[in-house]
Amino acid sequence: MKTLNERKLAELLEFINKYQTQNGKSPSYRTIMKAMRFTNLASVFRYVGRLEADGKIQKNDFGGIKISRRLNPDRTIIAPLLGTVTCGQPILAVENIEGTYSLPADIFGTGETFLLHAKGQSMIDAGIKDKDILVVRKCQNADDGDIVVALIDEEATVKRFFKKRNRIVLHPENKEYKDIIVDNVQILGKVISCIHNF
Repeated sequence: MKTLNERKLAELLEFINKYQTQNGKSPSYRTIMKAMRFTNLASVFRYVGRLEADGKIQKNDFGGIKISRRLNPDRTIIAPLLGTVTCGQPILAVENIEGTYSLPADIFGTGETFLLHAKGQSMIDAGIKDKDILVVRKCQNADDGDIVVALIDEEATVKRFFKKRNRIVLHPENKEYKDIIVDNVQILGKVISCIHNF
């Protein structure tokens, strides 16, 4: 059986949660296929089946999706919007709070979280576009493959994190951009979600 992408599974669960919160009903399989860019319905069924097997969703009597626990709209976290971070070459990291937003804790968790505007095209193949809003969980460490907000000599950038031969590789998700390779880097947080501006 083909291995399923864990990040895609998390994104699917997040999509289902958000859709139910906003629409008061579950998305159809075709809606999921279109929104999540699955190539066919069979892939949707595999991923939904995995979420069901993991106990994260349940199906109703008609085969539709229902969340195994109700979202609590009163359970929220407050996240400050701290300005812009580049998805290209690093730019000066200046934290200016532009506002604060309430986020549903059932979707985004309860850890310390902040928001950033994305700027540039270097992470476009990871689904991060210019002017998107990034939801970032504050932390100081990262695992290989995590998308992080990293500080290099007082400049911040968003890249995929890897450790190779005692060096840090900050990898862009765009073939037109090159890796940033450094000896040390300060991790400000992991990107846990991306809110698109259509």
